[in-house]
Amino acid sequence: MSRKLETELYKAAVLTFEELGFLLPTPEIDEQQLNAEVEAAVSVDFEGPFSGKLLLRLCGGLLPVIAANMLGEEVVPSKTLQYDALGEIANVICGNMLPSIAGSKHVFHVSAPKINDSVDLVPVAEVQVGLGAGRADLLLFVSKYPALMEE
Repeated sequence: MSRKLETELYKAAVLTFEELGFLLPTPEIDEQQLNAEVEAAVSVDFEGPFSGKLLLRLCGGLLPVIAANMLGEEVVPSKTLQYDALGEIANVICGNMLPSIAGSKHVFHVSAPKINDSVDLVPVAEVQVGLGAGRADLLLFVSKYPALMEE
């Protein structure tokens, strides 16, 4: 996996969780976060100079917290709104990451988020972000651009 891709994916995720989800990522993943179960997953496909998919899995009871934070609600939003919020997080992470790895001159089309729980491909980059008692797993899959695989 490319270290540059992982670094850019991690930076985009941390910034998005801080600014959009009002959550402070932990510097390291602790055992509780590591053992947290996957509760939800969404993916966004993208096309441009290269194409691929970003899969975002949320673990450890964070889905209602993120949605409530984003909506400014004290009560837990509906499941539909929770998944909408997670999809928006995935969209923003993807939209912030792509220019940082491809350059700002390139244009990408990012699709609407889809509820997703698995992908049978090998990611080119994978990062984990500790968030409270849980974590977010981000997996990046790309095709048609072998230069991204380089260190």
